[in-house]
Amino acid sequence: MLAAFVLACAAYVGLSFLLFEMPRSVADALDCGFLPEEFVASGTLTFDRNRAFAVSFLRKQEYLTAATVGVAVAFAVFALRTGRKGGGAIAAGGGLMALGAVCVSCLAPVLSVVGLGVIGSALAGVPKWLLLVNTLALTGWGMLFLSRRAGSCALPARRVNP
Repeated sequence: MLAAFVLACAAYVGLSFLLFEMPRSVADALDCGFLPEEFVASGTLTFDRNRAFAVSFLRKQEYLTAATVGVAVAFAVFALRTGRKGGGAIAAGGGLMALGAVCVSCLAPVLSVVGLGVIGSALAGVPKWLLLVNTLALTGWGMLFLSRRAGSCALPARRVNP
């Protein structure tokens, strides 16, 4: 699960880097988390592309979004591994659907967080750390539920007809 978490975080950072575009105006620079004095009169930033990406990624706290994606993927992997003992495939499918919501709309991977993200981001500007905490709590509960269920509900062995 740790490998899935790290791989998902690295994939998010890599994809963010590939899609990052240098801002062309002061308004674009402000939207990317840059300060007005970092945008020079010639229409460029005082940073090269790599440094500009790092500054924007850190200032916009995208590392929290990367961690949220990583938690969703790690939970899906856990649910798939536990799924052989009952109910895990359904949970993994829900986790993967929620991950799709994260990738498509940059929201957290749990339905309550999606609702919180849509309404909170549009109306109240819910901080990304709160979305991560909510994701950790809900996926932690899901892992606890699957662990207990898998331990107490052993499925009968499959019969193989010769």
